[in-house]
Amino acid sequence: MPRCALITGSAGAIGSAMVETFQQAGYLVCGLDRVAASHVRPDHHITVDLYELVHQPNTQAAVLAEITAWLGGHTLDVLVNNAAYQYVSQTHPIPVDELSKSYSINVMAPYVLISGLAAVMTPALASVVNIGSVHSRLTKPGFVAYATTKAALAALTRGLALDYADRLRINCIEPASVETPMLLDGFATCPDKKAALQAHHPQQRIATPQEIAALALAVSSGAVRFLHGACIDISGGIASRLHDPA
Repeated sequence: MPRCALITGSAGAIGSAMVETFQQAGYLVCGLDRVAASHVRPDHHITVDLYELVHQPNTQAAVLAEITAWLGGHTLDVLVNNAAYQYVSQTHPIPVDELSKSYSINVMAPYVLISGLAAVMTPALASVVNIGSVHSRLTKPGFVAYATTKAALAALTRGLALDYADRLRINCIEPASVETPMLLDGFATCPDKKAALQAHHPQQRIATPQEIAALALAVSSGAVRFLHGACIDISGGIASRLHDPA
């Protein structure tokens, strides 16, 4: 019987690494994203905007029905809520639509998928992995919207772990900086700032998408089933560092 995984944000750098990692481990993978990936392809792709998934009942029903049809009578073993929206600004007030979009994609979409798919997930063995952020606990100027939603995602993880008890295993991974094309593009004209970011980390580097994917696979493996309702730090030690400007 095939093992099946659903990964949101599957076309991005971390999402693509997730797809590849789970496929190499023998999973059939369904990817959700606004666009299809051009380099790493899931076994099935569903094109959807997660904001619409949350706010359009017809879209929500259609996506859940397509996932169920893709499973073909099998159960879903892993759900990785990886997709995220990041709005950065130190100018206030933040537009209400930006706050709504951030909360919808980063918190409500994971809730909709978890609650909507719980009935087709493998009883007592299924794993939900929410991809959070170090920003849930430690943030910096301009990240109010993003940090607030990632803190809410951590709370959602802990709360749902209690509500679903042994029906689903729900955990959250909280990375610091990850070397994605989006991050690298931001440093294209100032490589010295990228070097400074790397040097600030105890390991003198930032994470790779493959490392985040490897941790998601390990959390989902079931080897440590007592791991439940946990928010797992994968910050390379940066979350232990106090930065004083002196």
